[in-house]
Amino acid sequence: MTTPETILVEDSADSVACDGGNGPLGHPIVYYSFDGKSVVECGYCDRVFVKAKTV
Repeated sequence: MTTPETILVEDSADSVACDGGNGPLGHPIVYYSFDGKSVVECGYCDRVFVKAKTV
């Protein structure tokens, strides 16, 4: 089992988009809103998006 990729985003970001990376081996693009949270996780590939200020 591999550890999910963690991606830092600007603290001012309201949302992020994820396509799984890897071009055609990725997944459909999905958008996630932080909605007051500092961390969101992609439901497809488990990538974790973290606001930079929380690190």
